Amino acid sequence: MLVNILTSDSGLLKTIAKGSRRLKSPLRGKLELLNYGALVYYPSRTSDLHILSQFDIINSFPEALNTLERSAFFHYLAELSSLAAYGEEGSGALFNLLLQMLGDAPDIDAIIPARLWFEIRYLHLLGVFPSFDRCSHCGGPLGDGVKFALKKPGWICARCRGQVSDTIDIEPGVMAIISYILRNSLNQVMKLKLSRRQSALLDRLLSYLVDTAAHKKIKSKRFLNHILGGGI
Repeated sequence: MLVNILTSDSGLLKTIAKGSRRLKSPLRGKLELLNYGALVYYPSRTSDLHILSQFDIINSFPEALNTLERSAFFHYLAELSSLAAYGEEGSGALFNLLLQMLGDAPDIDAIIPARLWFEIRYLHLLGVFPSFDRCSHCGGPLGDGVKFALKKPGWICARCRGQVSDTIDIEPGVMAIISYILRNSLNQVMKLKLSRRQSALLDRLLSYLVDTAAHKKIKSKRFLNHILGGGI
């Protein structure tokens, strides 16, 4: 059985759990998605596929899977995190972000703001969000009439908007919302109220950035959107 494990110090660890489906295997029933635990493995000298010897569960986070909405949400977060965990660099922060979200699962009563909170922090950790006070094209102050460039992600000021193609208009306040989410706790962000237009704009912007950062369309995200009745 092939098992991918997100770790705090080695990124995504690819392992093979031999005999884990046997009735008497010490690994049987322990390798479910979102289980957090301590592992022992034997590194391979010839490939990136290692031998998993032991996995002891510390927390299985049942609250993350006790409703269809939460289950779809946390499956999406797990897939998103694994796609970005290419190596050791930065894997600790990504691991801790997902672990924190799992720990907060009992308090998540609204998926949409929780998703915003995670996605924006995820993109910030990956260095996707450019400076919030400078135009990515000319380096000058942004001011009013800001756009966001998609091909080369960045904020575009009104002076440069005619020089950059493939952009979307940014409604006043959206950048402030993103900044607010980055500065505040999940509990505070859960109380955030957005207009339908702000939600739609954030959905388009974050969806583009997440798909770009992950280098693929994320299957679990389509299912989550279906469960939520559309986008953000």
